[in-house]
Amino acid sequence: MFIAIAFVSCKRDAEKSETIKVDYIKYQVVYLEKMAGDIPTNMLPSEMHAYYDHHHVLTRIDGFFGQFSLVQVADLKKQTVVSMLNFFGNKIYYTGKKGEIPAGIYPLDNPDITFTKDTLTVSGLMSYRANVKVTDDNYDIYYTKEININNPNITTPYSSIEHVLSDFRVQLSYLKMRLIIKNHEKQRIDPAFFDIPEEYKQVSKETMENIINNLFTKE
Repeated sequence: MFIAIAFVSCKRDAEKSETIKVDYIKYQVVYLEKMAGDIPTNMLPSEMHAYYDHHHVLTRIDGFFGQFSLVQVADLKKQTVVSMLNFFGNKIYYTGKKGEIPAGIYPLDNPDITFTKDTLTVSGLMSYRANVKVTDDNYDIYYTKEININNPNITTPYSSIEHVLSDFRVQLSYLKMRLIIKNHEKQRIDPAFFDIPEEYKQVSKETMENIINNLFTKE
């Protein structure tokens, strides 16, 4: 019996050693406009999934009844982002340059970010308010210090914020979105989760962005 228990314990330890611990976050997606190009936003995904460890961040949005997925994988050490797009079985990826905002994501126009001491609890996480002023808008976003990942926001226009975002805005092509943490938990995953699958074909940033934009038009 002791041998059996020891065997099971060793097996579990081996499984753990082959996986890594991540912070998993499910974000609720709120669309700020009724249309994204020619597509009604009520037909679009309502959630984004994100996985954070100390070396990588992966975000994923799936839609169009499983015919579409956009995955962004950030290498926090290299400060680069890989964008992977799967649309109706066509699988492509683009690897950004160091410090480059991901393909399809709009940069902030002349941003001025003011950090405050104001707090708000977002899905159980104490979050701090920051005010964002851009050329034609002014809005608040929130970030949390309760998830211990440094400088995790290079998949967003808020790379200067050093903590995980809990409530923020972003624009992908025609999509203007607000993302709010809905759920947070610890998970264990295979490290290969952050790799580029072999069946994906590399393309230029221009090609990637043109395809993303065309997904939201009827042409």
